[in-house]
Amino acid sequence: MDLTVVLGIVFAIASLSIGDILEGGNPAHLVHISSLLIIFPTAMFAAMVATDGEHVRGAFKNLKLVFKKSPVNLEERIKEIVELAVMARRDGLLSLENKVANLDNEFLKQGLGMAVDGNEVDTISEALELVIEETEEYYHGCAHYWILAGETSPVMGLVGAVMGLILALQKLDDPAAMAAGIAGAFTATVTGIFSAYVLLGPFGQKMKAKSHHIIKEQKLMLEGIIGIVHGDNPRTLEAKLLNFLSPAEEKHSQFN
Repeated sequence: MDLTVVLGIVFAIASLSIGDILEGGNPAHLVHISSLLIIFPTAMFAAMVATDGEHVRGAFKNLKLVFKKSPVNLEERIKEIVELAVMARRDGLLSLENKVANLDNEFLKQGLGMAVDGNEVDTISEALELVIEETEEYYHGCAHYWILAGETSPVMGLVGAVMGLILALQKLDDPAAMAAGIAGAFTATVTGIFSAYVLLGPFGQKMKAKSHHIIKEQKLMLEGIIGIVHGDNPRTLEAKLLNFLSPAEEKHSQFN
């Protein structure tokens, strides 16, 4: 589980609640069922209108990516590629045939499969670069759905507030009921802004960020495959692939 997402939501709710309590309020009054129904479904339906169907389906299918830790482990992937490079340099590319069949990553399996089949490096690069491009477009489209839903939420909050005010103003003969209606109407504005900047919008941004990890891994694997086909020294290839790690990650060579 990605604690930055879970703790971010929890602490945002907590800080908002504490601030409300300090002002003498009760956070429970911010939860308004009709506001939730007006804002969340409507914002997502509106975002659906502006998004390709494939990306709408992908947005919900890949929502778990937001809450889970990144599925990418570049250090382990580098280790795997270097081991394959050692085998290919020692026994030839054809020795990888059985290994390729058991690989857990379809991108790596496709690239090394093409290499084992005797394809030229340019052919392999063209095919895999297209895969990278399509993967990036897919995840960005899915993430954009949530970002768009987040951008729509404050407007839907305003719509909900206006609808509530219209109903409240119909109760001029009952000041207490009218005041309660006005208070309830403004919860829609709070809900819309909250969902835009704490939930839906951040979901999209987090999905986009994690998709960058997937794309980086594919670019790393492409460089590794090219190095294997060229017969690069495994130590040299490893040093090149370690450059894909971020400055926050320590670079450890398996040859040390």
